[in-house]
Amino acid sequence: MLSTSRHRTRVACLSCRRKKLKCNGLQPCATCSAKSLPCLYASVSSEPRRHTLNEQRPLPPFSLGASGVGTAAANHYASRTLSGYPAITPRPYGEAQGAPIQANSSLFYSAPLQDPNEEEHLSEASRMLQDGRGRLLYLGDSASLSYLDTIRRLVEKTVGVSDFTSDPHKHSLLELPISTGLKPTHVLPDREAAEFLLDSFFSNTVGVIQVLDRDAFINEVATIYSNPLSVEQSRLCLLNLVFAVGLQMSQSSVAHNFRESQILKRLGSDLTERAKIFYLNAAHLNDPVSGFEDGDITSIQALLLITLFMLTIAKRNAAWAYFGMAVRSAYALGLHRKTTATAFTPADQRLRKNIWRSMYILDCYLSASLGRPNGISSRDAADLFTDDADDDQHMSELEVLETAALRASVRAARLLGEILSSVYAERKISVKFVQKSSKQFQEWKDVLPTSLHWRNISLPNEDPRATLAQLHVNLYYFHGVILLTRPFLLQKILNQARLPRGNGENMRSPEATKSGPGSPSAQTDSFSAACVRASLYSIDIVQSAILKRALPRRDPFVIYWLFSASLIVFSNAFCNVYGDTDSNRAMQTSLDLHRYLAETDPLAQRYLQILTSFHETISGDSGSRIAPSSSRNTNQALFANFFGDKPRLQGTDAAGSHTSSHTSPMQPMDAVNRRPSRDDQALQATPATTETQAGNGNREPIHMSPNLTIAEISPPDYSLDFDNFLSLVSQSETAYQLNTQ
Repeated sequence: MLSTSRHRTRVACLSCRRKKLKCNGLQPCATCSAKSLPCLYASVSSEPRRHTLNEQRPLPPFSLGASGVGTAAANHYASRTLSGYPAITPRPYGEAQGAPIQANSSLFYSAPLQDPNEEEHLSEASRMLQDGRGRLLYLGDSASLSYLDTIRRLVEKTVGVSDFTSDPHKHSLLELPISTGLKPTHVLPDREAAEFLLDSFFSNTVGVIQVLDRDAFINEVATIYSNPLSVEQSRLCLLNLVFAVGLQMSQSSVAHNFRESQILKRLGSDLTERAKIFYLNAAHLNDPVSGFEDGDITSIQALLLITLFMLTIAKRNAAWAYFGMAVRSAYALGLHRKTTATAFTPADQRLRKNIWRSMYILDCYLSASLGRPNGISSRDAADLFTDDADDDQHMSELEVLETAALRASVRAARLLGEILSSVYAERKISVKFVQKSSKQFQEWKDVLPTSLHWRNISLPNEDPRATLAQLHVNLYYFHGVILLTRPFLLQKILNQARLPRGNGENMRSPEATKSGPGSPSAQTDSFSAACVRASLYSIDIVQSAILKRALPRRDPFVIYWLFSASLIVFSNAFCNVYGDTDSNRAMQTSLDLHRYLAETDPLAQRYLQILTSFHETISGDSGSRIAPSSSRNTNQALFANFFGDKPRLQGTDAAGSHTSSHTSPMQPMDAVNRRPSRDDQALQATPATTETQAGNGNREPIHMSPNLTIAEISPPDYSLDFDNFLSLVSQSETAYQLNTQ
């Protein structure tokens, strides 16, 4: 028989509720007292609470919530007052009736993780956005637009309504249609234009996708032009798709040489429309969708090229759909199993492997950018993680570069895929997981060929193809760092935004004086700092690639990664979280980069609008928050894992004096004492291709904004000497703990 003295606690503390522990309702409760944890209670009404069918149940803490339309749950949580902290008064959004349905939308702040093994659960942060046809499309937690929406709501609740928070297009997903007035022409461009488009395709997709054998396809194109009537329609389909993507990617700058300018003039005044005609030609010749039931390798190649083309014309949801079809066909043909390759010739084996590699890279990119589940399981890509038998010694210089970049991108995709499956799919994260992942990031960096290291991207007189390989590989890597550490940065921003606004120079968060280098809050501060660092480095290398005239303006991967990094930098500037960065300079550089890309790319135009309004809001915010913290005594091993040591110039030591170092120029010091990888050896065995050899020696200089003429926007203390940075940055301060003992 149950004891009659047993009673149910009416209100449990936040810590017990989060961990699902028994709470006796006292202040502090028995559980928090035993574990020396801060015991916090949410303020509640004195009247009994009744849950109705129309009211949402309380959400778990640590929300990365997306925008709501004044839901009960959002108002309930946003108006709570934690001990000693004023609530952020919720502001009605006032959207018109019929606005898109949003997912759970609370802004809630939890205590820090006290144990490295403790897992923090992430509340729903997905969104439903309308496309041009009124459909509601899902975007999950990892998508930058979901993060943007959380920041938008935070800005509105902090400084009020602005152009940034009241953006009329914030409930829309940009999906540009293909004009119904366009008709297929079935006309191939002249041979010179074809060669130009082929080179543009292969050069600008290096390190991201490799679904065609370059030499074999170029020879096939020669056969097609010699006798086009005898060619199978499926091969003409592939050729037109390559032309479509190559033309989109060719829009790099106005500084084309005379030959290129004449080719583009012959292709037409509207290059995007011409690219769409190439796509329509391909679909009319041999639509891979209509023959999906009988799909073969050629149809998979076509679907992947269509996926890439859809990304270049800002049709991300269409790209997702076409890619899903390619994945199913690839599984049906056994591309995910190494044992099936024995039935094919060595050339076909290499092609199948590169297609599967490309699919895994695209899969992780699409899943991260749209916040949707992966289509390829990491266990089905396990064979890709071992760099075996690519027969580098028989490859040309370009093949060696392409293969090395593809291997590095596959390894970066593996890191990103693990983050997506363990953090964003499971909706939880722990300090232990981040520490474990940082070691995996270090392993990626240790085997990265020196020639692909991100700090080498600013070296002059380099083949633009090598620059793009470095850019794609390292932006993929940095985006993984950002997604891994972004929850901790967002939590810090959310907590800090709740603090009273006043004299920011003298204010400190209540727990700032209690945190030390080994405290849980100091650990999470290290993660937040790494997120900002990775974002700054991302902006740096995009700028370097543009200055070297190597970056096409319609590269969908670079544009998305740049925008994701820019949101972090702008968020940091808004809440003034870390003061050891030149936020104004970083924001201006980001705006200039987006402005340059937006001249031809509609998605970059949209991102520029968002960042411009965000920048205006930040500039017009006169209120001061707490003084920014920086990163002294942060986890130096963590920083070394993510970013490594600063490459040292040949012949000089850290102080600039002469030394007999045998390191190559700008070579990472962590690469000096390691065994050269097979990619290192293969790349070093081939002569470096100069810019003139690559056909770019006749280019005119690009006239850019003065803000883009500076090679790096990273603060001097860590962009010039990373070791010095680790010793100079100031002590981490935290706003995680919400109550003083």
